[in-house]
Amino acid sequence: MSVRYRLVDPDGTVLSEGDAVAGMAAGALVVSPAYGPVLRVVPADIVSVGEPEPYAVRLVLADGPALELRGLGAMRTRLLAELSDARAGDGPRGVGRPEEFAGWVGDSPARLLLYDDALVVLPDSGDAEKVPYAFIRGVTVDGYRLAVQVAGHAPLPVHRLASRTTEFTDLLGARCRAAGGRTAAFLGALLPGLGALRLRTVADTLRDGVAGARSDLDRVDPTVWPALTAAATRPDRVACLRALERLGTPWIGFKQVVSVERPAQGVEPWRDHAVTPDLGDHGAPGSAFGSGLAGVWAAGAVAAGPPGFDGPYQAMGAALAYRVLGVSGAGGQHPVPRADVSRGRLVPAHTDHEALTTAGDAPTVLAFLLCRTSGGRLVYEVLNDDDHATYVYRAADPGAVATLNRALDLVGFRVEPVPPARLLREAYVGRVVHGDGWADALGVLLD
Repeated sequence: MSVRYRLVDPDGTVLSEGDAVAGMAAGALVVSPAYGPVLRVVPADIVSVGEPEPYAVRLVLADGPALELRGLGAMRTRLLAELSDARAGDGPRGVGRPEEFAGWVGDSPARLLLYDDALVVLPDSGDAEKVPYAFIRGVTVDGYRLAVQVAGHAPLPVHRLASRTTEFTDLLGARCRAAGGRTAAFLGALLPGLGALRLRTVADTLRDGVAGARSDLDRVDPTVWPALTAAATRPDRVACLRALERLGTPWIGFKQVVSVERPAQGVEPWRDHAVTPDLGDHGAPGSAFGSGLAGVWAAGAVAAGPPGFDGPYQAMGAALAYRVLGVSGAGGQHPVPRADVSRGRLVPAHTDHEALTTAGDAPTVLAFLLCRTSGGRLVYEVLNDDDHATYVYRAADPGAVATLNRALDLVGFRVEPVPPARLLREAYVGRVVHGDGWADALGVLLD
């Protein structure tokens, strides 16, 4: 599509402008001037999407400048949709297969994805957002307008879901409850005999993906911390765990990384279990109506005519009674087939709680440790997966533990040397690969 583009520095300096052709190619937005360098923008480079004026789009890029596209006309909607699709493939995701809803969040059309563990919002304009169910505290409903209450965050305004408003609200509540139930079941297996009330407190402290301080767990029961760390730590990470416990205040958390929701399996044809009329011998009196009290009642009903069929329907009384019984006439020789209206499942959909485990080569639950040192550093360590290095972040404020914890959840607790989340990138100090020199290399980052 032909556009007028402008590349502007944060201070307002125009770096480049002119006429160009813009479009999506290989998952990226490509802006091609007739006689100038081509600009290729991948979704990960887009910080936010805005609409400064009608038929215009403004993209703020991760390295500072903003790309403005004008003169889009009717193609604006298509471009925004293609950008949304590209950002969805490169944006935050949850666990399992999501249920998708089309609506608005704030002032922008958006796709709302309900995963097993989180609500992911993919707006046409603005940043994608992941809201783990562990942080959702409720939903207020005002007609067709919803406000999702999120801990430590402004309410999320959701509207224009049309006829799916109630469906969205009910499913969000169901998935929040299911996530809490999985956490309670998982922790109950690690802490047998803890007791219902204390387990409830531990499960609330260690909601899916949320780390809890050792001091808080010790107040519930002194055996909780050693039991959890013993169950969740690989043998080759025990020394790392002990070293981090000595460095400062440790926090432990568990994040489900694989869906354990199982779909229904197998099918069984539907069958009406009502008594089928016993046709018996064709000449036997009353045989068309079956045996026992049901047959006696049916024969009497036909003979007397069913109550309520007076007036013009009186002559049809017997015929209607026969059809109620599933036969087509007085002789009863021609059964009327009933519709196959539903199907059963041999194994219904269910949650496989036994599949929730921190053990093995491919654990379904990630166990992680956060440790804030006296020097204002936060160490992130994975306890049960050897495919993770140790990461260090700046955390001068004690409240940074919860903030960085949530940022880690946003990226699925999978952190590369250059983290994709802005907050993690800004706080990043370094990483240490596990090996013989692990303790010394970590000490250098903490100084």
